[in-house]
Amino acid sequence: MKTGSQLSTIGVAMAAIAALIPALANAQQPYPSKPIRIITSTAGGPYDIAMRGLSGPLSQSLGQSIVIDNRTGGSFIPLAEACAHATPDGHTLCTSDSFAQSLNPLLFSKLPYETKEFAPIIFIGALNSVILVNAASPAKNIQELIDMAKAKPDSLSFATAGPGSGANIYVEYLRREKGIAFLNVPYKSFPQGLAAAMTGEVNVATFAIGAGLAQAKSGKVRALATTAPQRSIFAPDLPSLSEVGVDIAVNTWIGMMGPSGLPREIVMRLNAEYKKLLADKPLVEKFVMGQGFEPVPPSGGSPEEFARFIRSDQEAYARAIRIVGIKPE
Repeated sequence: MKTGSQLSTIGVAMAAIAALIPALANAQQPYPSKPIRIITSTAGGPYDIAMRGLSGPLSQSLGQSIVIDNRTGGSFIPLAEACAHATPDGHTLCTSDSFAQSLNPLLFSKLPYETKEFAPIIFIGALNSVILVNAASPAKNIQELIDMAKAKPDSLSFATAGPGSGANIYVEYLRREKGIAFLNVPYKSFPQGLAAAMTGEVNVATFAIGAGLAQAKSGKVRALATTAPQRSIFAPDLPSLSEVGVDIAVNTWIGMMGPSGLPREIVMRLNAEYKKLLADKPLVEKFVMGQGFEPVPPSGGSPEEFARFIRSDQEAYARAIRIVGIKPE
């Protein structure tokens, strides 16, 4: 006959087993076992359109619906925070970029996330910019623009999006490292700066290469160079800034990530699925290249290649910020 103590012990053990049953059942479920949420930025923007375009075939392949969760907010911080703190079961993924991984930690003394809280899955593409001048500018190429700025310091106005923006870093780098002085004119956003260049309010601006080239084709601005490390596949006739001695690369990019702790088998499953999508040329041309993203290395590569790329990107931004002297807020 069982004593009260024995019965109590048995009861505790049974309760523990009962509590484990749901966890064991979940562990045995094949991935994915429920809809996948992909957190990205503003609806209708290049990240959002790319994700929605890739998510259709990804949903079919995984056998689960995919929900796009748009998170707006300065410097992609709300997006990164939501992803970093999600449950690492593969049912919450996110887009990430140079802002979240490389620039924000240098610009902000306090962030609601750490870069170590992410699991790289796959790199998708780079988002380079183009240097534009007003259509009436006498500068017909990037060297002529640089020569004009050298001859008359601060006579040419350059639209930026404030401290830490790519344009601001280029302006300050040119001033400090090359002795080429443009007048820094900050705007609240890059579209405002582009509009100012189109009307002649400023002389120079930068903009994402896809939309920037479209405006150049309209005749309202002239494209002089790209900020890509090498010539862009979108504009092979335009030199990169590196060709004229501006050896600083601060472009953004898009890649897929999840929260840290994501099981290796899930990371590799997602990597394999995205590799198949990035090998689909018509799909890539429409939803990746169509948004201005260039599928340059390590696009479609391994998680380890993506992680190495991020470390290199972080080093490049750290060097740029150190040169221009921007201090974290």
